Amino acid sequence: MNSRQIAEAATIQSFLNCYLRETGNFKSLAADDPLTLQLKERTNAKSAIICPLAQQNIEILVGVKYWSLSDRHIFTFPLFYKCAARDQLLELDYLTLSTLLLKELSLSMGSTEPYDELIERVIQSCNNIQQFVEARQPKASELYEFKRNFGETEQSLVLGHHLHPTPKSRQGFLSQEMTDYSPETEGEFSLHYFRAHKSIIIEGSTLEESATELIKTELRNDDAVSEAFKATYCGNDDYALVPVHPWQGRWLLHSEKVQNLIGKELLEDLGQQGRKFKPTSSVRTVYNADARFMVKLSLNIKITNSVRANLFKELERGLEVNQIFSSTIGKDLRFHFPNFEVIRDPAYITIPLDGKESGFATILRANPFQTKAKQIDNLNTDSESDASCLIGLCQDALDGSGSRLANIIRTLATQENRSTEKVSIDWFKQYLSLSVKPMLWMYFTYGIALEAHQQNSVLELKDGYPKCFHYRDNQGYYYRESFSDKLNGILEGISQKSETFCPDEVIDECLVYYVFINNVFGIINALGVAELVDENLLLRELNILLAEFADFNLAGSKLLDNLQSETFRTKANLLTRFNNMDELVGSVATQSVYVNIQNPLHTVKTMAKEEAYA
Repeated sequence: MNSRQIAEAATIQSFLNCYLRETGNFKSLAADDPLTLQLKERTNAKSAIICPLAQQNIEILVGVKYWSLSDRHIFTFPLFYKCAARDQLLELDYLTLSTLLLKELSLSMGSTEPYDELIERVIQSCNNIQQFVEARQPKASELYEFKRNFGETEQSLVLGHHLHPTPKSRQGFLSQEMTDYSPETEGEFSLHYFRAHKSIIIEGSTLEESATELIKTELRNDDAVSEAFKATYCGNDDYALVPVHPWQGRWLLHSEKVQNLIGKELLEDLGQQGRKFKPTSSVRTVYNADARFMVKLSLNIKITNSVRANLFKELERGLEVNQIFSSTIGKDLRFHFPNFEVIRDPAYITIPLDGKESGFATILRANPFQTKAKQIDNLNTDSESDASCLIGLCQDALDGSGSRLANIIRTLATQENRSTEKVSIDWFKQYLSLSVKPMLWMYFTYGIALEAHQQNSVLELKDGYPKCFHYRDNQGYYYRESFSDKLNGILEGISQKSETFCPDEVIDECLVYYVFINNVFGIINALGVAELVDENLLLRELNILLAEFADFNLAGSKLLDNLQSETFRTKANLLTRFNNMDELVGSVATQSVYVNIQNPLHTVKTMAKEEAYA
């Protein structure tokens, strides 16, 4: 397929999978149904489903290549639609499909709200995917090699989130900016600096040095910074240097309040300086292998659905989390699970405008993947470590051959002269032990939950197998309200600034989605889609792990009950966007739409019982 065909197919895959999961509005067609036979003949489908759009008297017909227990299916192309009373099948493109499905949602919900912006984002996402495929297709095989380092894998997410209606929408970048600032196009750039009088900044650090000192030290150690700049701006004086994204720098300079500070000589625009950083998969966090820190920048661009500007509470949360994992909690975690790491955010700096968030907020994030020769921190990893966020391992290959994870499993099976099924199960069990087990232990022991979806989860590999799990993201922490006394006893005043306590039942629900449906089921799906192992077998291994916690003190948590119920609740990315909700605004309980779906863990347990009695 060419780049346009790949982009449209990926858009249909993600959008339709969202719709099917979130509405359940489909039914399977019998193998001998005339429509099934037509689809098999025209698309080589193995089976077929029909989606009745009752409000419009239209039916959508979908050929299925792979039907997944973990709820992300692979379709054959093209899709078709027809009027319910007619037999003629019409080919369905991505734009007609998304428009018909959104119209059906609107009519069935009685909504009068326009959904044109969502359609615009679908189009933009598809166009961006095409651009990214064109940029990477000539060397696409490199994306799925057996060993890849962190810098490479962070720029490899060409297709994006498999269950998101607009995985690559970015509202605010112009065409050339999309190329310059996107990880998928292997962008890299120097940061833009402002010199600010210390009277107008707010900063925080849990290290011995302040954020101001850390930033100046980094610039002094940067060979790409001129000696004149270092002498003029990097000394010990009454000014701080605030790094921002170059797009953000231009955006800020259009602000009247910023211009007023410049006019008062409290702020000076220094432009882009120093070494080039690579945007990582989040677009706004940037990485340089030689730098001591990654930098999480504010970016007033709407990426997928939210403007990505750092909030005051997130700045404080980064410091607080650093303190937590430097306390007895961190020591206890490392004792029980030495191969589970939390990537810290130990310092921040910002310039508030009229006491409000302004777009200057910048976070310094520890860089565990720093060049060995440059390290001053005690690290067990470096820039050549084989490390990837999970979605980078699990995303579909451009040629439809599976994923990087699938390639790794096939290679290991050949090396070890074992079946892909056995290798997949062993790999999966090692992953669960490194990631899910410590997260459940920490949740039940200390009431701390991690929003460990696939993009926040960085997996370090050794010889193809899981070696160490690294969690990142200062936004993605929750503390159970029932643990407030215990946590306050360890860190007095916890959550006063970070606003991180949440009702237990809300966090129980969030963990089902982030850790299990998004993270673990994403791995199960990647292995199943590539036909390396039956998903049933992996789901059974997950049930075995969960059973290990049956006698654990759950402190009132309903998480394990939720994971064994016939249905459970998942975040509905399409409905969240349809309702124009921003996941970074408001309380955790009201940021997103959640819906009930069939629980495959319950399904396989029921199947196992039936087999036992057969």
